[in-house]
Amino acid sequence: MGCLRLATMAILVASATCSHAQQVAAQQVASAIQSRLDQAADYSSQWSGRAVLVMHRGKLVYERYDHGWSDSRPHMLASGTKSFTGVIAMLAVQDRLLTLDELACDTLTEWKTDLRKSKITVRHLLTLSSGLHPADAAFPNRRQFGSNANPVLQQRQERIARKDANDGLKDLATGNWYKDSLQVPSKHDAGETFEYGPSHFYAFGELLTRKLASRDDIGAKSFEAYAHLRLLDPLGMRIGTWTKDQAGNVNIPGGMFLTAREWAKFGQFVLDRGNATNPDGSMKELLPSRLLDECFAPSSTNRSYGLTWWLNGNSDVADAGIAGRSFDSQERDAIRTRVLNREAETGLDVDGKSLRVWMAAGLGKQRLYVIPDYQLVVVRFAEPSVEGRRFTNEGFLGPIVAAFSGE
Repeated sequence: MGCLRLATMAILVASATCSHAQQVAAQQVASAIQSRLDQAADYSSQWSGRAVLVMHRGKLVYERYDHGWSDSRPHMLASGTKSFTGVIAMLAVQDRLLTLDELACDTLTEWKTDLRKSKITVRHLLTLSSGLHPADAAFPNRRQFGSNANPVLQQRQERIARKDANDGLKDLATGNWYKDSLQVPSKHDAGETFEYGPSHFYAFGELLTRKLASRDDIGAKSFEAYAHLRLLDPLGMRIGTWTKDQAGNVNIPGGMFLTAREWAKFGQFVLDRGNATNPDGSMKELLPSRLLDECFAPSSTNRSYGLTWWLNGNSDVADAGIAGRSFDSQERDAIRTRVLNREAETGLDVDGKSLRVWMAAGLGKQRLYVIPDYQLVVVRFAEPSVEGRRFTNEGFLGPIVAAFSGE
């Protein structure tokens, strides 16, 4: 499907009562914006992109689908699903279900006698610094999406699972990801090391589920029901699919499928500082901005990561000195974090300072970007592929930011 020339149309309508000279100027501005957005979409399509959607100041100004995709077809978010968790956690803080710095073992009592796990806080889980092993092998089938599963994604999952199986983690799997996460061993002390992986999220899912069980005043008893009650339904979001384990628990770190427009609703909520738009155009606060801001504060173990959101302009991990070397497991973990941190960088500056960009990111370079300084929400869908690895945030976002910065 081609571009919807929404930016151009909006400007032309606004200029209908202006002078001829003003209308010509407006047309030139609209044409320049259109050209730059087309440039970004062309770049995305070149590297396995499927969809590009741009919201500016709360209005849909651009939308394009390539390679057979469409506006009504939900796409897997992969790890782009993770960033819902930080916001849901802060809604739970608002409901006084939990605090970020309480000990998880006060609720996950199985951890009380474990020297390392007894020190884990809720904040550690949400900043991926709990010290838990990522433990992909303990959560089998969480990346299976049916007969059309992407081969690149499957190969990656199989490679990780084989490695984890050597640690005996596969033996932990019972089909209940939330409960199985409680048996995952610790690799580090809590708050010591950032390590990307699903176990932190499943443990948080079990913690929130237990918290909800003791609160009769909240009409939700599962992570999924609470997400719908407090966030998804108030935003009018329609979920295509949210994959689940055998026990019926939703896949918190990677199982959601959304259309581009639905994912953009979440981004707009973040851009609007925790407010949702009512049918009459007025705003309703769902989450105070002071609580939402917790999601975008750099964490102590990785300044490129907040509460389940990636943050541009904070990476302080050097890249030099890795070519041609062999590494032990600790060094490999550090390199993986370095690569992930680079994925959060945009290379875009404003007045000599890194542009604020909050990003939800998934395998295949799925992206939800929130750019407060330009009032932008940008969605990108793409497929995991070898050529797609050449996609960069800077190459994609550069023309979009330029379109609305007057450059």
